[in-house]
Amino acid sequence: MCTLYPLFCAILPCLIYQIIVIRRVNLKEKRNLVTHLIWVYVFLFYIYLALSKAGIGSIWDIGRYGEIIRLDEINLIPFSSSGALTYILNIIMFIPLGFLLPLIWKRFRNFISILCTGLSFSLAIEICQLFNHRTTDIDDLMMNTLGAILGYFIWICIDNLFNYISKKTIFAHRYEQILQDEIAVEADDDTNRKTINLPKNEAIMYLILAVLGEFLLYNFYITY
Repeated sequence: MCTLYPLFCAILPCLIYQIIVIRRVNLKEKRNLVTHLIWVYVFLFYIYLALSKAGIGSIWDIGRYGEIIRLDEINLIPFSSSGALTYILNIIMFIPLGFLLPLIWKRFRNFISILCTGLSFSLAIEICQLFNHRTTDIDDLMMNTLGAILGYFIWICIDNLFNYISKKTIFAHRYEQILQDEIAVEADDDTNRKTINLPKNEAIMYLILAVLGEFLLYNFYITY
């Protein structure tokens, strides 16, 4: 129960939003949602792990440590953190974000979207940490954002590799019918994706709701 409780806090608002969205999709479109939803659940579980590892505060922490915002726990000097391991771990923590976003949602298949989303998600975590007994650090913000960018470039490399292998396979057979079938399958896939009428800001809503769920619902004392 103690393990499921923080997961419940982060995921519940996202599931409610998801139910509302799916109810607006017609039956034919719902058949194409299965694969998408599987990847969405992977994404949501990652968000929970990131929030859990970062240890963001909640409204239940307000006033628990005396002053609400403690200036001595805010570091605005870049590259002043001790130890390279801190930087490495913060980078690694956000690599899945930069990888999963373009993998699941087409609108994130550009550098600016990943940069802004990674920066915003990390900033939300750092702001929430103002309310508990953890340091709000600009180094964490920079390394998290860098991690999201690295995850994005990893996705680009893997996507290009799969496209290259696919093209090599098609040309190796040298059969026009196979090529035509491949094009038809791709066209059908594109058509299926277009028929799924999902909100453009679906991923952003998941991030916002997960942070708000953890901040508003999670009470450290309940787990003990």
